[in-house]
Amino acid sequence: MNLRVLATPHIEHYTIGLYGEVSKYVPVTLLTFKKYNLNIKQIVSPRIPIPRKRTLARDILLKILAMKYEIIHVNNSTEGTLIPAKDRLIVTEHGFPDPSVAEKEIRWFYEKEQRNLIRLYEIGVPIVTISNYAAKQLYENLGVKVKAVVYHGVLEMFRADAPKKFPERHKILWVSRLVGPKEPFVLLDAIKKIKNFNNFEVYIRGDGPLKNQIRKFIRCSNIEKLISTVPPLPFNKIPDLYKRSTIFVHTCSREPFGLSLLEAMASGLPVIVPDKGGACEIADDAALKFKAGDPSDLADKILALMLDSELYENLSRKSLERSDFFSWKKAAGEYLELYEKIL
Repeated sequence: MNLRVLATPHIEHYTIGLYGEVSKYVPVTLLTFKKYNLNIKQIVSPRIPIPRKRTLARDILLKILAMKYEIIHVNNSTEGTLIPAKDRLIVTEHGFPDPSVAEKEIRWFYEKEQRNLIRLYEIGVPIVTISNYAAKQLYENLGVKVKAVVYHGVLEMFRADAPKKFPERHKILWVSRLVGPKEPFVLLDAIKKIKNFNNFEVYIRGDGPLKNQIRKFIRCSNIEKLISTVPPLPFNKIPDLYKRSTIFVHTCSREPFGLSLLEAMASGLPVIVPDKGGACEIADDAALKFKAGDPSDLADKILALMLDSELYENLSRKSLERSDFFSWKKAAGEYLELYEKIL
């Protein structure tokens, strides 16, 4: 395939997984704010210490470099508007940019992203998203019909060789930003309901504006001995966190995909997800599902998994089987087909 790709990054797992595979077939240059563990050309741009102008140097570079490549693959529409030659552009939207649920400090970006997404769509730029749920949200809320849905893959560093055995003591893991849309209090309320069942502990990995409220809730609910917060980890240490855990709980009912969920499944963890949203789509019948937003139902599902060894081991096996469906090689192949269509 005779083309060169200029790309921007997204989260680390996606960036390493997707562009690592794509670069096996075509040259990829990554324009980024930090260097990734990738054997491809990377141009690292500085951030400008000015509010709302931090990406200015990168934006100028993106405009200039875009003229030299056959394909420009960006991961939000605001980046896409910077590209002079829109006929060489492909945009991956990682969900529906909804300002109503965004943190106040970044709501302006979501509003801008919505406007730019509609603008690019209306002039014919191909929009890709990451789940059928996200595609439906984009169409119903913005009238944007995506060109394709391309699922994420999962890196081999997360994949377990065998299902987990039923443990003597359970370690429940929750991973996400500590913000309202991720619904962390659904988990905390559920744990409060089963706090007298003393054969488990909970790890919460994440940061965000709800951190102090969550700490106060934990203290006031007398569940401090059950719950530990996990500090930020280097990317290469994250698989160890899944290995130490025995159950993964995902609470966000509006999740576009849920890459941490897929990482957990690949690690062999039985998973519990809400019955709505992208996480439900990704886990499919490999997960134990609870009624979205219902802590009582989640508490029941957690107890069921902690008390039933047969259910536990069956769901661990199903997690591994379902995770095999997702691969970065497959995702890269689908993107390469889209690149060819643009040419």
